[in-house]
Amino acid sequence: MLKGKFFLAAAIAFLFCAVPDMFYGHPPGDDFNLSQVYPIDRGHSYVGFTVKYMGFAKVRGRFADFSGAFRYDPNDVTKTSATVIIKVESIDTDHDFRDRDLKSANWFEAEKYPLMKFQSKRVIKDQTGVEVIGDLTIRDVTKEVALKMEYHSGVQKDIRGDTQVIFTGSTMIDRKEFGVKGERWSAVKEGITAVASEVEIELNILGKQINAPNFRNWVSNLESPQGKIYKTVTESGVAGGIKEFQQLKSAGGDQISSGVLNVVGYMLLKEGKADEALQIFQHNAGVFADDPNIYDSLGEAYGLKGDKPNAVKNYKLALEKDPLNANAMEILRHLEK
Repeated sequence: MLKGKFFLAAAIAFLFCAVPDMFYGHPPGDDFNLSQVYPIDRGHSYVGFTVKYMGFAKVRGRFADFSGAFRYDPNDVTKTSATVIIKVESIDTDHDFRDRDLKSANWFEAEKYPLMKFQSKRVIKDQTGVEVIGDLTIRDVTKEVALKMEYHSGVQKDIRGDTQVIFTGSTMIDRKEFGVKGERWSAVKEGITAVASEVEIELNILGKQINAPNFRNWVSNLESPQGKIYKTVTESGVAGGIKEFQQLKSAGGDQISSGVLNVVGYMLLKEGKADEALQIFQHNAGVFADDPNIYDSLGEAYGLKGDKPNAVKNYKLALEKDPLNANAMEILRHLEK
């Protein structure tokens, strides 16, 4: 998985259009493959809410920090699935006092329950869009909700040649059913509650796959460590690139992070060189064994080679080392069917 200072706006490249028709071995009828997985681009997505105050005014807010990924099959939208994790601490209603109160035990109790999670279970198509039905967890309460997605873009190319899919929609929930009581603001006078129980959730979700033409910019600077190593790999092979990395690491110490080889490995994957990429990722794991992102990268490389057992093994390691890796969660739920 792409991460760190080389990571662009939380986009995690789980798939590569440059490597088509490489499928995992799934049960009959399940044609899941990595080219269907879209990491959520947080910089171009929105998770917000609206709640009525004193019966008439509308207070709006959003959660600024979230991550996730979804599966999208352009031939069958009902195969869509998604995993999203939201950090409660990132709530923002453009009012500092209110935000602090919302994080308190009176509402979300963010210190005790720092995360919200949504994971889909099924998708139903109708005349106006699709319903994504799944489990929403807030505080310590999990309930099934239906997200009404009025629009989905299908697969599109942006101006950089990257692939994207956009979903927009909303749902209504009763906050009290999830333990978000706000008792100090729940008094009823003349039939009006200070803060309504019903909350509208608004979603605008963009999933993006970073493709080879755009990604090549990450290795185009031959003065950068990843640029030097990539150039050496293309000219002298993986062994030469690893030697170059070792020399740079010796000279630069902690300035040479796991992200350097990760970028090189992903560029090779995008060129269809899964064997070479796997060697790069394996060496990276030997140097930075505690970095969960490395095992995510290994999982993808093994997957693109069609090695499902090792793909599962490494995605599990990535999730074990980083329990908030929503992308690994989404992929594993399909691989482990």
